[in-house]
Amino acid sequence: MSNPAQPICIIGSGLAAYTLIREYRKINAEHPITLVTQEAGDFYSKPMLSTAIAGQKSAEQLVTSSATKMAEQFNLVIHTCTTVKQIDPAHQKISVMSNNGQSFDIEYSQLVLALGADQIRVPMNGNASHEVQTVNDLQDYARFRKQLDGKKKVVILGAGLIGCEFANDLA
Repeated sequence: MSNPAQPICIIGSGLAAYTLIREYRKINAEHPITLVTQEAGDFYSKPMLSTAIAGQKSAEQLVTSSATKMAEQFNLVIHTCTTVKQIDPAHQKISVMSNNGQSFDIEYSQLVLALGADQIRVPMNGNASHEVQTVNDLQDYARFRKQLDGKKKVVILGAGLIGCEFANDLA
């Protein structure tokens, strides 16, 4: 049974999560909201990941609002760099672990999974398979940019929008 005094808990910190929060705050400015994310929780435009290379932008330059600012603006509790270990719908709680090893439970009145999409990871063998990168968030982008340093040739797998934009920007 739902306890309305408990916060709404949102797992994820992408566009879907922050859009939900923004819209919910328009109708209810006071109900507690807790956001849990494995990432830093900063707000950025994900489509910029694929065009930032041409502009030589770092991952930090893509952030339009820090997690701290988002928490203040929308009256949130944000647990960054925190992994959800278990969801217990019967008791309306999640068990989490922060990156410093601290485990704790968060009770909720409603739970939202705003996890976004996972990229397809093609199985590969070979002496350079460890260098294959996927770019789906700011951390991936930062790692990709760093790995590009000093490279003269890059292979892009995938002819979707992001793959095509990377290929164009790196040409």
